[in-house]
Amino acid sequence: MIIKTLSEPNKKSFWIASFWTLLILFLSFKNPSNIPNIDIPNIDKVVHFMFYFVFVFLWYRYLYFLKKTKTIYVFILVVIAILLGILIEFGQECFTLTRQADFFDVVANSLGSIVGVFMSFILMNKERFK
Repeated sequence: MIIKTLSEPNKKSFWIASFWTLLILFLSFKNPSNIPNIDIPNIDKVVHFMFYFVFVFLWYRYLYFLKKTKTIYVFILVVIAILLGILIEFGQECFTLTRQADFFDVVANSLGSIVGVFMSFILMNKERFK
């Protein structure tokens, strides 16, 4: 019902952000033996950072088109992103045999979320700064 009332940019933003969220969930619980191993130290932390950076950017963009970028909405978005990262790590530890929780994954997720919201604000409001 809510999707029918959205404008075209909002529908597109909603579906892209939703797809990204599902992609994070899928890849977070996928058996890591099927994921190519890249021999760069801490590359997984960079991936975690980028996943949550993009997650926040896409949902911020959706909120921007809804005209819901007041501080409280943005704060809730960041809290949801951080909680999602924590819950996924908890789920990996408790519900999979091939994954384990990693505190530094949570740190990377959280930093990606926080940097993502600041960059989103700058990118989506760049006209105001000219």
